[in-house]
Amino acid sequence: MRILFVIIVKVGEHLYTTGEDMFLGSIQGFERVLQNDVNSPYITLVTGPPGSMKSSFCMTMLSNHLNRTGEFGLYCTVEESVDSLVRGSASMGINMPNNLQLTDFTALSSENEKLDYLKFTRRMIEHFKQQHGERFTTFVLDSLGAIYSLTSVDQVMRKKMFGFFDFLRSMDLNVFIITERNVGSHAELQGNEGFLADAVINLGMDQRNGKLIRTLQIEKMRHCRHAMEKMAIDVGQNGMVILGPLFD
Repeated sequence: MRILFVIIVKVGEHLYTTGEDMFLGSIQGFERVLQNDVNSPYITLVTGPPGSMKSSFCMTMLSNHLNRTGEFGLYCTVEESVDSLVRGSASMGINMPNNLQLTDFTALSSENEKLDYLKFTRRMIEHFKQQHGERFTTFVLDSLGAIYSLTSVDQVMRKKMFGFFDFLRSMDLNVFIITERNVGSHAELQGNEGFLADAVINLGMDQRNGKLIRTLQIEKMRHCRHAMEKMAIDVGQNGMVILGPLFD
């Protein structure tokens, strides 16, 4: 079996800084939500229904963080093509840095039905960690729901997920894992990832005065003091921005 993946950008050779905030400073308005930031290793689930800007949230976070720090980041897409991600990011004004690696798994999903995506992702992370060392700090998986759709969410898969989360922490990364979630404040996740993650950020949509408003709400965030209210979000000059609490 021949495995292919697409890499569309190469890493620059500029200096980078360490110890920079992950959330604060990466999306405008996050200071309205968080009183302090987090340290790696840290795993965040980004959940929500289709169209809630989960990929845009992660791309905004990743791009702004890497542009600010010069660190190296990896974005793996299983569902949406790299071309679609690039066009969508450009339409939102996101300045994608040359120290961001985009990897496309979409072709693999149709050609290799029995592929172990978690194992394949682990090998890819190990490769880039060996290549970039401590400079490789941030990873996005888009999406876990797409991987689940290609396999069965059974006890074996739950054990694999437990091991995968342990592996991600051993790599000392800030990790964002996107997963679909049904509409509803208590909609359940498919597997055990909600218990394993350090944070769960839910994106959604509310209707006010006949208008749809996109929202962000933190359901869980270890080691961090945060607001519990739903926040209105929008698209600014450099991707997503947080406007403030959404009042009834």
